[in-house]
Amino acid sequence: MLKLGKISKFYKNPYNQVDVLVNLDLEIQENQIIALRGPSGSGKTTLLNIISGIDNPSSGDIFFNDINVSSYTDYELTMFRKNNLGIIFQFFNLIDDLTTIENISLPLILQNYDKSEAYKKSKRLCHSLNLEHIQDRKTCFLSGGEAQRVAIARALITKPKLILADEPTGNLDKENSQKTINLLINSCRENNASLLMVSHDESLMKEFDKVYYIDSGKLHY
Repeated sequence: MLKLGKISKFYKNPYNQVDVLVNLDLEIQENQIIALRGPSGSGKTTLLNIISGIDNPSSGDIFFNDINVSSYTDYELTMFRKNNLGIIFQFFNLIDDLTTIENISLPLILQNYDKSEAYKKSKRLCHSLNLEHIQDRKTCFLSGGEAQRVAIARALITKPKLILADEPTGNLDKENSQKTINLLINSCRENNASLLMVSHDESLMKEFDKVYYIDSGKLHY
């Protein structure tokens, strides 16, 4: 489903070149659950941003279902994200002026869903993630753990083909971490979707089909 070929990312200044990713190859099959580990600054978030089209590689190609998306325009990348990806950002990126239910429903509304139908689907996810009691609360008043679960629900709501998750359990306790991982994985299995998740939590690694390690911009299995 996803194939990265010789992806590099570097930044130049007047004195040197900083390599973030170096000739990185990666393949993700349909319905595959993959974890990505590595030290801080190793390129994990940069890799997710390049896959999603938020950032551009310095060189290399990205294929999604055999289509080269690395040459897409900004508008085409926006449509690509909307139609294929669910993204769970490390710092949530919620819209604080909207309520929990409004944040979760937004991706569906952007896909021209009827508002009442979007809310109905969102309420079911709120129930799954124990968010019912805050569904009408603006997200600026949520705790870090609550905001994290709202961000996860928003990524799942459209049943995307690929979920990119940047430490989605980082603000959760052990019990909620396990519940969240179970929900992510079960959702992927049910919808033939794939998951690429950055995580430092050793106890969760047994849940994944593959675990990749990235260090100094290079990927190891």
